[in-house]
Amino acid sequence: MKKIFMVMVLLLTLSVVGIVGAEEWSGTGRSYFIGDLTLLPFSKDTVQVNYEAFGIHVSDSGKGLFHNSTNYIVGGASVVKGVVTDSGFYTIILTSGDKVFTTYNASGKMGMVKGAFTYVSGTGKATGITGGGEFTRYPLQPPTKGKSASFSIVKSHYTLP
Repeated sequence: MKKIFMVMVLLLTLSVVGIVGAEEWSGTGRSYFIGDLTLLPFSKDTVQVNYEAFGIHVSDSGKGLFHNSTNYIVGGASVVKGVVTDSGFYTIILTSGDKVFTTYNASGKMGMVKGAFTYVSGTGKATGITGGGEFTRYPLQPPTKGKSASFSIVKSHYTLP
């Protein structure tokens, strides 16, 4: 009986420590990107756009895990009669140098796409991250031919163990 009681106390202690030790966060922010585009036209109304982009993220609160982070994105979008279907992968590099790996999907019309993302994994203090969020991306005037510029309004949430 004493052993069963000790095991129950140990399990209860571990579960409370696990709950108390978890870090949860949600917030909003803005991400800004500059990228290289490769256009692969298929017909008058259809094009594949492959891209690589670099950017920064600033949290509206001025704090948090992702505030002042940088981003590296590799993605592709198909555009058929003005309808965009977009997906890809990106790496968020935190100010500490730790990384968060993310996937995303988006869709919409030329000029604005809405999408969702999922945190897949992380390194260092981001190890074990779970969560994700949603974004709305708007194009900006490209700085030069073959480049892209955009910004996203982002809502996200995460949990760290």
